[in-house]
Amino acid sequence: MKTVLLLLLLCPVTLWAQLIKIAPQDTQRNQSTILMRDGSMVQGHIVRQDSSIITVRKRGGDMSFVEADQVLTISSGRPARAVRSGKAPAIIFVLKDSSQVSGTFVRRDSTMITVRKSNGQLTYFEPELLVRVDTVRLESTDFYAASGPSYPNRFSPWLLTGLTAYNAEKGRFYYRNTFLLLNEFDYGITQNWSIGANFITPSSFLSSVDNTLFNRYFENNSRLFSKVSVPIGTQSRLGLNVLYKDGAVSNAYKRGSLTFQALGSFGNSQRNVTLGYGLVSRGTHRIYQPIYSSSAPTYIDISTPNQSFLTLGIMQKVSPYLTLISDNRVNLGQYRYSYDDNSERISLSFALRLDRPRHAFDVGLTSLVYRDRTNYDSYGKQVRFLPYLSYNLIIGRP
Repeated sequence: MKTVLLLLLLCPVTLWAQLIKIAPQDTQRNQSTILMRDGSMVQGHIVRQDSSIITVRKRGGDMSFVEADQVLTISSGRPARAVRSGKAPAIIFVLKDSSQVSGTFVRRDSTMITVRKSNGQLTYFEPELLVRVDTVRLESTDFYAASGPSYPNRFSPWLLTGLTAYNAEKGRFYYRNTFLLLNEFDYGITQNWSIGANFITPSSFLSSVDNTLFNRYFENNSRLFSKVSVPIGTQSRLGLNVLYKDGAVSNAYKRGSLTFQALGSFGNSQRNVTLGYGLVSRGTHRIYQPIYSSSAPTYIDISTPNQSFLTLGIMQKVSPYLTLISDNRVNLGQYRYSYDDNSERISLSFALRLDRPRHAFDVGLTSLVYRDRTNYDSYGKQVRFLPYLSYNLIIGRP
């Protein structure tokens, strides 16, 4: 069965690769650098492209002929140090089911693409399964050319407290635990749609208003959320996340809050910037009044103003084992009692993600900046700093 599937899925990459064509400015340059899929380079003046063959005049006048479907990039500058080292660049192949294959391109024929993983093993997939190639490992950083294992960030859908526009891989469960208290789950239904939930581990320590570490950082509420996202070109992705928080802070609220957040991630799954705009809706809340007569109403329902906010997330792969993540939020408008933001104006966070094949650790720092002196937390501080520690795990087929 696997052989049949492989034979059915290999033609699209061939078609995709042949789409690479030289631009007019490529022929106007005196010197261009052509990076091939096997890691080799061709340097010289690009003369023309006939059908699938690119003709290059090298220094000295010799002519070289390059197959267009074997070209990764054409640039005017010198190649990155990873290429100059003589080693084939490691890249990330993103497949139609949102899974990723990280390694070094070996070869391609009419039915199969061969990639060598960091552990030396060969893996094979059909060309028609390929959606895009993330060329993050072609950038000018020495660690991409270093020997030894290298692990991509498998948790690109997650920042620290927020989300990116990337989706969970299809058919896989994602799990995160923060400080043994906050449990989060995410599942990829399709490559563009995921659903998730989170809840707090029951803890008498957390429910205490006198604890100095987690008060107003974690809330005893469960949440359900769903995210839909679509790629826009090869370097951007747009998404919409909808979240429902169960159990309002006060019984006066008829329902929990609904959060709608539009997300845009720009870059690739390993290095990107995510911008977001969100709106928190609480509906109406009930205010009880003193009873002056038998005909007077005992309560009135008042609409609660929406809470809007902006988010900025940064995800940067900085070494074969580490990803730098910064997750930030700014709450707009005035603070109102029992809003989701717990009176903070800004929340900032920074962490390093220790990448492994199927799991990762996030270690960093987060801070809360409150709106004004009347909205201090219960300890009289306008700015609070808290540690951040979480464990991420992928559950599903390898």
